[in-house]
Amino acid sequence: MPSREAWAEAYLAQAADDLLAAHAVGTAAPAVMAMLLQMTFEKAAKGILLLGKNIDVDKATNSHAAASILVAQLKREPELLKIIGHGDQYAYKHVLPLVVELERLHPQLVQGDPVREQQLEYPWVDSATNQVHWPARHLTIAQRLADRESTEGQRLTRFAAALLMHAGMLTD
Repeated sequence: MPSREAWAEAYLAQAADDLLAAHAVGTAAPAVMAMLLQMTFEKAAKGILLLGKNIDVDKATNSHAAASILVAQLKREPELLKIIGHGDQYAYKHVLPLVVELERLHPQLVQGDPVREQQLEYPWVDSATNQVHWPARHLTIAQRLADRESTEGQRLTRFAAALLMHAGMLTD
């Protein structure tokens, strides 16, 4: 069985590739960017949590809620946000809710939840209109990412890059 560290390294490496893809896609396809950012945060969180021995390999490979676990840890331990924010514990505090919002749009977390119909990747039925909606046109966070006045995409990608750069420091 591969070690926890081997799994962590693989998750962090894939998260870095997902982030590169999110940068490449950018606001040309904001729903795809949102999906790639969600994947980035999920894998980065799994890698960091594995390194810190906060989850085991089984949980990492079978869960889609790692980002929420990491966000909760960052909120409980503001010194970790200081590391990521180069001494400023508030630098990324405003981004944490966006990370959780992206995670909650994962299809397996939305499935069967009528309150959260919107999801990354797949069409859904809007209960108010009984119309089929899809991410590229109707996903709220994608609309915000596409908005030229919004800085959410830049803030999310900067935070993801900082998380990946400081992954080892967050687990000491």
